[in-house]
Amino acid sequence: MHTLPPARHMSYFRLLFVHLLAATLAACAHAPGMTLDAGSDDLKARANLQSIDAPTLRQLQSDRRTRLADEAAALPAAFRSSTARYDYLVAPQDVVRITVWNQPELTNPANTTTELSGRVVNSDGSMFFPYVGKFQAAGLTVQDIRALLVKGLSRVIKAPQVDVSVLQYRGQRVYVSGEVRTPGAVPVTDVPPDLADVIARSGGSTAEADLSAVTITRGAATLRVNLQALYYNGDGRANLRLQNGDIVNVPERRFARVFVTGEVLRQSALPMPRGDMTLADALADAGGVNPLSANAGQVFVIRASSEPKPFVYHLNAAAPDALLLADQFVLQARDVVYVDTAPVVRWSRLINNVLPSASFLRDTWTDNRIIR
Repeated sequence: MHTLPPARHMSYFRLLFVHLLAATLAACAHAPGMTLDAGSDDLKARANLQSIDAPTLRQLQSDRRTRLADEAAALPAAFRSSTARYDYLVAPQDVVRITVWNQPELTNPANTTTELSGRVVNSDGSMFFPYVGKFQAAGLTVQDIRALLVKGLSRVIKAPQVDVSVLQYRGQRVYVSGEVRTPGAVPVTDVPPDLADVIARSGGSTAEADLSAVTITRGAATLRVNLQALYYNGDGRANLRLQNGDIVNVPERRFARVFVTGEVLRQSALPMPRGDMTLADALADAGGVNPLSANAGQVFVIRASSEPKPFVYHLNAAAPDALLLADQFVLQARDVVYVDTAPVVRWSRLINNVLPSASFLRDTWTDNRIIR
């Protein structure tokens, strides 16, 4: 069997060890695992890097207000604000109660009970009433119907006293699905069918509801509404007026999560809460940064963008005001929070990966010398 001379054999393994050590030192900047450095030119080239400081927070808050205003301004004309005047319009299949005072034969014809009966609006929207005849009731308010009846009855009754109301609302519905306690059809009544009211009449949203992404489908159009803006920011523009046939869906919050990774005690996918989640909330829910391995000066929030480059926000958590800044930085769904590794820990992990190979070379070298 061919073997190297002892001197050359020793030199050969020394050379391998030197090359391995050189590779280890060169690899320090490329240690295993993800790493981010706010001072890296590569990071600046691949992302829109911004520091989390007071000016950035003011800009983000301003952008958020502008976005909410733009969303309200961009609403289709068919969607009216809940502040608009509302008058219920009678629809086919509604049951209308008509009372003519001092004229029981008109109020309750052939009814021997004291219970007032109603008249059903026909499917074509028409109704019949004695001395008035057949008339179109659908699309009219109860005040309009009352005025029409008074005019017709005035030909046979002096100064008729007429009262009109809807006894049963059966002609119009809004459909609610998703994360509400009692999904189903909600009748449209004389109470304005505003979005928040309709969800409340469906039992309210469940704990798993994502109120930031409620959808309203009207015909072929679907509109996304951030109802949290109403509940937690007092923005009434999110409380839209619904109409017959609208479909409201309250999605689950399974996709509305924030991901916390890196040197934290518990890497987590945190569901977005009701209201806002700040960077401080996310770090606390993940157990906080790991004091033994985290680089507190390198905390990042990675956010997808419609621009070619993602936004990366950097927080120097080692600074005295870091916690205040983190508590004011509002996260968005699908944000990724990353805490980088301390350099000494990265070096230690790299050495631990290299030591088995170095030990193998050393043992091989020693065994070969013994054999020789």
